[in-house]
Amino acid sequence: MRNKLYQIAFLLLFLSFFSVVINHNKGYLPAASEKGVPKQIDLTYAVAEPVKSLDPAEANNLSEAKVLANIFEGLVRFKPDSTEIEPCLATGWEVSPDGRHWTFHLRQGVYFHDSTTLNAEAVKFSVERQLPPQKKDNMTYGSFVFGMVESVEIIDDYTIKFNLRTPYAPFLRNLAMPWAAPVVSPAAVKKFGGDFAKNPVGTGPYALADWRDDTPVLVVNGRYWGRKPRIQSIAFAPGSEEQRLTSLNSGASGIADLAARQRESLNKEKASILCRPAASLGYLGMFNNRPPFNNPRVRRAVCMAVDRKAIAEELFGDPSLAANSILPPTLLGYNKELAPYSGSAQMARSLLKTCGYPDGLNITLITYHSARPYNPVGGTELAAVIKKQLAEANIRVTVKSYPWHEFKSALRRQEGDAFLFGWVGDNLDPDNFLYTLLASDAIPQTNLSYYKNSEVDRLISAAQQEHDEKIRQRLYYHAQQIVLQETPLVFLNYGQDCLGVVKNLKGVELNPFGIPLFIDAYIKN
Repeated sequence: MRNKLYQIAFLLLFLSFFSVVINHNKGYLPAASEKGVPKQIDLTYAVAEPVKSLDPAEANNLSEAKVLANIFEGLVRFKPDSTEIEPCLATGWEVSPDGRHWTFHLRQGVYFHDSTTLNAEAVKFSVERQLPPQKKDNMTYGSFVFGMVESVEIIDDYTIKFNLRTPYAPFLRNLAMPWAAPVVSPAAVKKFGGDFAKNPVGTGPYALADWRDDTPVLVVNGRYWGRKPRIQSIAFAPGSEEQRLTSLNSGASGIADLAARQRESLNKEKASILCRPAASLGYLGMFNNRPPFNNPRVRRAVCMAVDRKAIAEELFGDPSLAANSILPPTLLGYNKELAPYSGSAQMARSLLKTCGYPDGLNITLITYHSARPYNPVGGTELAAVIKKQLAEANIRVTVKSYPWHEFKSALRRQEGDAFLFGWVGDNLDPDNFLYTLLASDAIPQTNLSYYKNSEVDRLISAAQQEHDEKIRQRLYYHAQQIVLQETPLVFLNYGQDCLGVVKNLKGVELNPFGIPLFIDAYIKN
């Protein structure tokens, strides 16, 4: 009898251990999502890139950001379809008169998906894990978002203070980024260590319930502090451009990342496409530090010969994407009245003659093969159109095209005379375009044209330190006027975000990153 009892006890112990192992291998299931994975997913989102990490400190592509935006939250966030900031985990904030000290008041009664409490310690932990000495090499955006932070100070459980090395107005928009800025559960990071990327725990409206076949599945966070989503579960399924279109047309997905050119292949009885300008810019760069483009009048001649609207129409199917300045339309400081040099090939030829080029120019233009967010058709196709346009102005172009990584090396070597490139906004602040692409201090890291202008530098620096958005707007407008006159770059086009959405999916909003927001979305039967 005793032996039999021992056998039963051993069997129960083994089954208990086996259960623990199985549950561990299945991954972490946040307490806020204890109902587990639903048998039928309410909504599948076909995304463009693979989702490899859901740790905000490590994630770096837009598809990952689209998942992160539902799991995590930051102190502040962008208003839907706007680059204006509104409260999120912080209910309010103050900035010291010298612009160096930012104090945030945290929302109370907010819980992470693991039922731990949001407090100032969690915010401090989320920031400091991405700064030296704790920062790891794969923490991509931490230095950008928090590099200006000298220290993080806890005032009390629900008040946190950031002390900056110098005044930096874009800091507030940094805190609304989907990468690095969101607040994570310290308990979960400590529990999972390097596996936190597969077991993310935030405060957002959805929590991770499952992750199989490269497809994260989210379910509603039952303890969410804000409005509860009506869509109970969302799966994010990566796929190729063709796979995403097929998935949407067949009804396998309810929303999909698409390219504008796929509009004609869309099953219009089942779905429609939503496109809007993105915070990105494609441009023709010229090496301003050497002939022939160290002469601003030669640069103007190139600008006159390029027909931006024709390029936007021919390659992207939308002439409204033609860029009129460095700032995309959604950003602070954008002004539709700004106008670059334009005219005709004949005017460009005449201007070149006055610059000592009666027979025109011979230049080498380097470009990239692949599509980019600001150029969905690829650099080779764009270069061919520009070559044709410039030829009419007696500017004879030799095009050299490279794979992406080889192209970037050629840029660093300043190969050729001009280049095609672009920029995708990181924090949706105008500083991220003007400083990044044109400031003298950004040579040669991101100011690849080697443009230098002391007045532009002064205006950019003043705008970085100015917290009054109206004053910042005037400073950026003045800087853009100088830049358009000197023409260090030819601004070609703004990028575009396009989503395919089934007809019965309602209430989806886009934030300025092109990330769909599902908090007010619902499926109409």
